[in-house]
Amino acid sequence: MHHNSKVAVIIPAAGKGVRFGADKPKQYSVLGEQTILERSVNIFLNIPEVLRVIIAVDQDDEFIHSQSFIAHPKITIVNGGSSRSTSVFNAVKILEARDIPAVAIHDASRPWLQPNHFLDLLRQFHAHNEWDGVYPAIEMIDSIREKRNDELVPVNRENFMQIQTPQIFNTNALQIALKKVIDSGMNLTDETQAMENAGYRVKAMQGDRSNLKVTYSHDLNAAKNIDYRIGRGIDFHKLLPGSGITLGGLSIVCDLAIVAHSDGDIVLHALADALLGAGGLNDIGFYFPDTDSQNKGLSSLIIIKKAMGLLAQKNLQPSNVDLVIICEQPKISPHVNAMKARLASLLTMETGDISIKATTTEGMGIIGQGNGIAVYAIASLKKLI
Repeated sequence: MHHNSKVAVIIPAAGKGVRFGADKPKQYSVLGEQTILERSVNIFLNIPEVLRVIIAVDQDDEFIHSQSFIAHPKITIVNGGSSRSTSVFNAVKILEARDIPAVAIHDASRPWLQPNHFLDLLRQFHAHNEWDGVYPAIEMIDSIREKRNDELVPVNRENFMQIQTPQIFNTNALQIALKKVIDSGMNLTDETQAMENAGYRVKAMQGDRSNLKVTYSHDLNAAKNIDYRIGRGIDFHKLLPGSGITLGGLSIVCDLAIVAHSDGDIVLHALADALLGAGGLNDIGFYFPDTDSQNKGLSSLIIIKKAMGLLAQKNLQPSNVDLVIICEQPKISPHVNAMKARLASLLTMETGDISIKATTTEGMGIIGQGNGIAVYAIASLKKLI
């Protein structure tokens, strides 16, 4: 038995993700409220057995320092290399095997790893001295064929397995194995191959089918349940002479003011109710009653943050938003693009998934007289795996 149960985790994240087809490396694409990399890294930060998380990134990486985990005391950033083996070696060589005798390598693009699955693999590794490493594997479920020259030849799928991460090894053994790979110029796709090439014994363990890997952009869609929710919100407020209003988190200079108990951001009010409604939750009056003096002048950004937090607890994420703002004044169209950008930031969405339209009542009613404003909001949610 390996008596020291502590482990370091290495996440190679220096790849460009060319097959993903985005304008930035795939690990920085947004999945829910976090990037793929944030989700993959954050899995380990609250596990006591994990002492360090070392992330290998491209030396010209311009995104890593904006990640939510960057200041965490367990995090270390190192330069990656031109191959996966070099990136992992650059990370593992900074470890002292006597202090951290075990190291796990996990793909940056496997954000759905379950902590219990990782801990089970770690227990299996520590339970057997005769193994220098363990790795998860799952059975093939599709028919497969082998390329032979210009033909595709049927093979028995029962003879093949898919290999996943995290893979866990003796620190010193992995250092030696990767050095051998690099010195020989071999190009291997995972660390298990490096260990076996160096003569070490590694053991296959049962993997987890929910531990999916993101390779292509459509993998993000494939990893979501077919579960969409729709909600709508409506809000009305009076207008009085003033020095400006706030709509969609954006300050608009004008000679008007919105009459409200909070900051009067009617766009965020209607939007929050649409989001909460789609999630099967209560309206904003339930969470922020106007009878509570503490809510006087409350920033509507807090309301949206509360709504997003409640949705996150149900594993729900906004999919698209459609807003209609009805008023005679001020003119909304000059502010639409800035408002969409602000909402995209608040909701962790793309601006292309947000529609903001403005209209008037053609002079009819209190709104037509310039004394009021209304917002109609529709929001759809998607449930993440």
